[in-house]
Amino acid sequence: MNIKLSDHFTCGKLVLFALPTIGMILVSTTYDLIDGYFVSNYIGKTAFAAINIIYPYLLAIMAVGMMFGVGGSALIAAELGKGDRDRANRYFTMIIKAAFGAGIFLGAVGLFALPTVSGWLGATEDMMAYGLPYGRVLLVFMPIAMLSYAFQSLLITAEKPQFGLYFSLINMLSNIFFDWLFIVIFGWGMTGAALATAIGMCLNGILPLIYFMRENTSPLRLVKSGWEIGPLLGAMGNGSSEMVTNVSTALIFIFYNMQLMRFIGEDGVAAYGTVLFVEGIFAAIFYGLAMEAASVVGYHAGAQNYQELQSLLKNGIKLNLGCGIVMFGTAQCFAPFVAEIYLGYDAELCALGIYALRMFAFAFILQGFNEYASAYFTGLGNGKVSAAIAFMRTFVLQSVAIFGLPLLFGVDGLWFSQTFAEVVSTVVAIVFLIKFRHEYMG
Repeated sequence: MNIKLSDHFTCGKLVLFALPTIGMILVSTTYDLIDGYFVSNYIGKTAFAAINIIYPYLLAIMAVGMMFGVGGSALIAAELGKGDRDRANRYFTMIIKAAFGAGIFLGAVGLFALPTVSGWLGATEDMMAYGLPYGRVLLVFMPIAMLSYAFQSLLITAEKPQFGLYFSLINMLSNIFFDWLFIVIFGWGMTGAALATAIGMCLNGILPLIYFMRENTSPLRLVKSGWEIGPLLGAMGNGSSEMVTNVSTALIFIFYNMQLMRFIGEDGVAAYGTVLFVEGIFAAIFYGLAMEAASVVGYHAGAQNYQELQSLLKNGIKLNLGCGIVMFGTAQCFAPFVAEIYLGYDAELCALGIYALRMFAFAFILQGFNEYASAYFTGLGNGKVSAAIAFMRTFVLQSVAIFGLPLLFGVDGLWFSQTFAEVVSTVVAIVFLIKFRHEYMG
């Protein structure tokens, strides 16, 4: 089925349009899942914990790519909605150049700061021995990683979400092969794990670039373009909510690790790593629906189609709440299976992983609703409200919970921290949807 941004979107069409993007993000998530499996089982739990200590730092840097992708998509989609394809292509090219340039700068700064930041994050000397080689390799490839993250959203606006899935499937297969080759056969340890991931990111960034450099069947292609500072800053501001979400997520990972090292130790960080892998899979589904919403809502906002904007809100909420309930049940049922894959070599650690995942799973019920609400405001061009929802949900409320709930409930308070944040964020999102209803009701 050929679905266009101008179509009317039922729940079914929302799912169909989002499926390639969800698949793309799910496959992209396998980079971490595959690395985690090989590192935990072939290098050890200290190395596994080291990835979980270093990864938030890398995630915070890569979040800039998401900012350019999501904010740029809303900007480009609005121009397409107005029928100005030439301007849309100029903006598209400018966003790609900006993302690549940001990757060069942030990769260089990140390399310089990596040892110091690792110490701040609580890495022990043993963890640094594993984490620093991993981080250095990925930071060298940061410019391409920026493009990879930006294209996740831009491919939707180009009406080619299936391409993201195809590219990501190729990357997943390469990552599995190179993880096996570099870690198991060559014995390159953490450097091998990072190289395998970097090769996958390169494919995900370079293949779309080649496609858009040539004549193609999408409404977008790379053209000669200068710098239009106003639209660029507007896109960055509008996409800041997605960057805030990911930077905040990185900081929350750090806070979790600090508290887990305090209450449990290295085993707590390893168990949390298992929780994050499952959460990453489910978050990919929610994020795929949200990215799709930002592009579609942006198009219909540009066309001032208020009836469709209301339909997108209603159907998106129903879809995300339904998915959340299913995900909660899935996590409860399959927690032992997941923990066995990553932590099966240590019975006590495996039991901790099962318990942690089952407690954490309550957050999945409302997670999609809040993600969708933030993306909906991004599509409307209201970056301030979108960023406010994202910042409250992913940073402020979770920070309070991570440091406050353990004082009342011990370690269980940590596992319930995100659930607390999601419940309060739902109330905040509903208030904003009511207050700013004129933006989607006309």
